[in-house]
Parts: sequence; C-alpha cells; structure tokens
Amino acid sequence: MKTRMLGGIAALILAVVGAVLLYSYVNAADSRAQAALDPVQVLVATKNVSAGTPVKDLGQSLTVKSLPGSAVTGAALDSLAGQDGKVLSQDMVAGEHLLAAKLVAEESLLTPGTIAVPKGLQEVTVLLEPARVVGSMLRAGDTVGVFGNYPKVASKNEATAGLDVTKLLYDKVLITAIQVAPQEKSTATKDVAALPSGSAYVTFGVESDQASKIIYSQEFASIWLTKQDENVPEGDKSPITINEVLK
Repeated sequence: MKTRMLGGIAALILAVVGAVLLYSYVNAADSRAQAALDPVQVLVATKNVSAGTPVKDLGQSLTVKSLPGSAVTGAALDSLAGQDGKVLSQDMVAGEHLLAAKLVAEESLLTPGTIAVPKGLQEVTVLLEPARVVGSMLRAGDTVGVFGNYPKVASKNEATAGLDVTKLLYDKVLITAIQVAPQEKSTATKDVAALPSGSAYVTFGVESDQASKIIYSQEFASIWLTKQDENVPEGDKSPITINEVLK
C-alpha cells in the first residue's frame, strides 16, 4: 500500500517537474524567437479612433506592445512624449500601431480659409451679398455684429407693429469660414480695393439659440454684418424703426 502511495507521489512530482520544465523551455524558445525578430515597443490602438482626436485624449485608446521589427513600418511611436498639441490625422483601427506621421498640428487638418470651431459651439452658414459682408473684406477668425432687417413686423408691441424693423441680434460672433468669389481685375489706383463680385458664404460658430435666429433671419428676412474687434462696446439691441431713424 505504502509502495503504491509513494509511487503515485513520485509520479505526480515528476509530472509537475516535467510541466515546469516544458513551460520554461517554451517560454525560452518564444523569447529566443522574438529576439531573432528584433522586437520593438510600439503604441497600438485598443479600439477604433477617429481622425482629429487630440493627443491628450489619445492615450486612453492606446497600449504599448512588443511587435517584431519586420511587422512595424515607418517611424512607430512607443510613447506620446513630445507630441502635445497635435491631433490624429487619420482614423485608426483596433490593433493598428501609431506612426509619428499620423500626428500633426491641428491647423494642418483645416481647409484653407477656416479656423477650428470653439468647443461647445456649432457652425451655421448664410449666403450674403458683398455689401452685407463689409464689401467681402471679412476673413475667418474675424468677429462681427449680426443685424436683421424684418419687414412689416407683426408684433404685439405697438411701437413696432406693422413697421419695418432693424435689430442688432448679436455682437462679436466668430466667423469660422468664409468663401468669397475672386475679385474682378480693376484698373483702379493701388489704394482702392477691387470691386467684389458674387456673394459670400459666411460660416459662424454659434450656440443653438443663436443659430435659430440667424437661420430665421436668412430665410424670412435679411442679414447685415459689421466687422467688430475686441474694443467695440456691446451695442443696443432695441428694435429700430423709422421712428427712431427720424428722431
């Protein structure tokens, strides 16, 4: 009985030792195989990541992995050190390694003549004649006053009911993009700008309630813009009728 028990224990010990030796051998062989492939540490996407993602938000979607050097193309990154302020230029899929070339300055993703819309705002575009956009002299990044002209206003306010009304809707609205037709060639003097031709598509960065009023004014009334800088004081937003004009 004791002999059988001792034999069983010995067999169990031999099995455990054999398993440990096999595990060590496999690991050593795997390490030798990896070493032969010149492994490198790279950042790999753990999930799909959209283009435009800032570096500060990118780390949560990446992990460091060891990959065979032959499987890594280009200048793969093993950390995000020194990449502050950049964004992802192309979409990444899960399992893809991060190349240095895929991190670029945010400005390089923008269409010429545009700026990035501030966080929390949305964009809305209106089509305006040159005279309504300061003679087409506006540029992305400028801030403007937005005025609306409303004909024969139906209002409970006796002061404006049935009258044409002009009203300052907003001060210092940011222009995020503007598309203007090329100016006509002119023989005018060098101190005079060429006559603008065609209308302009002007895109604003605004909040939802601002977008609603701008869209309504574009659809059912008319809009004028004034160029404003940081020194322009906030304007009076009271409705202006012929009565105020002729005072």
